[in-house]
Amino acid sequence: MSQSVAESIPSARGSEEEKERHNPDFCSECNTDEFLVTEHSETYCKECGVVTSGEPLDRSRRWVDSRSGRERERGAPTTLRLYDKGLSTDIGYYRDGNGHWLSNKTRRRFSRLRKWDSRSKTPSKRQRSLREGLVEIARLVSALELGDSIHDRAVAVYREAWSNDFLPGRSIEAIATGSLYAACRLERLPRHLEEIAAVARVDEDDVKGAYKTLNRDLHLATPPPLPQDFVPGIASAVDASDRVEHRTHQLVRQSEIGALANGRSPSSIAAACLYHSSLHGDQDTTLTQESLAEAAYTSTTTLRNVWLDIQELDDNGELPE
Repeated sequence: MSQSVAESIPSARGSEEEKERHNPDFCSECNTDEFLVTEHSETYCKECGVVTSGEPLDRSRRWVDSRSGRERERGAPTTLRLYDKGLSTDIGYYRDGNGHWLSNKTRRRFSRLRKWDSRSKTPSKRQRSLREGLVEIARLVSALELGDSIHDRAVAVYREAWSNDFLPGRSIEAIATGSLYAACRLERLPRHLEEIAAVARVDEDDVKGAYKTLNRDLHLATPPPLPQDFVPGIASAVDASDRVEHRTHQLVRQSEIGALANGRSPSSIAAACLYHSSLHGDQDTTLTQESLAEAAYTSTTTLRNVWLDIQELDDNGELPE
């Protein structure tokens, strides 16, 4: 009987210690409650920093109202446009988590923390080259007002070059710009080298060399540009009407026009077809050769010579009505 009573004493002491350990009004580290402070529904110890009680986490699903009804709230999807696929977090600037403005001293401190946080995300030079290249591609896409499909294709080409170690010894800006130029060719929305080089941070020859390297080593097999690929861009640059643009698409797809494109710049063919369509269409004002030549990155002499050949085909009845 005495043995059972003795065995029950430690268990009773253990239960009391366990109760004190989980007591929100008692610090388990300091074994006292004299340092406890309660702020914003959270109780913590000023001496050791242990949080004894706080607001519980809300692990329930959040729902939002959308056009299709009530749906589960989702976070931002991952994207290859960012070097970390959008999975990392960033330190804020002016407000804290509760929306309060930060003091100047706290802003300076977090500015230093933000710098080291950015460096810690890309500790190696190889990872920094990926981030700098993707940032350069995003800048070029914004400057040229390109679409999402071209942006995603350029990122895929640059990531493939980065994974195959094509960047060491080469300019990151040149490879990024060459990837964007290749993406425009692959998406059948080509842009002129002069147009891309005008907003790039490298020379036109560097962009051309980087594109040749990517096309050869990555086996991109970019298709040759066709006159119909340049029609939308040139028509938008000179504010051509929809009827003139539609007529131009009909012209550039003719076999007779295709024969004229042999050995000539496809953009000059597209510009000449637009000029011919404006002369014989319902365009309020005839498109000028100077504006078309400037949009097609060609000379007025080249455009005029191509248009004379198109006019000769039209006079001979070889073009459709």
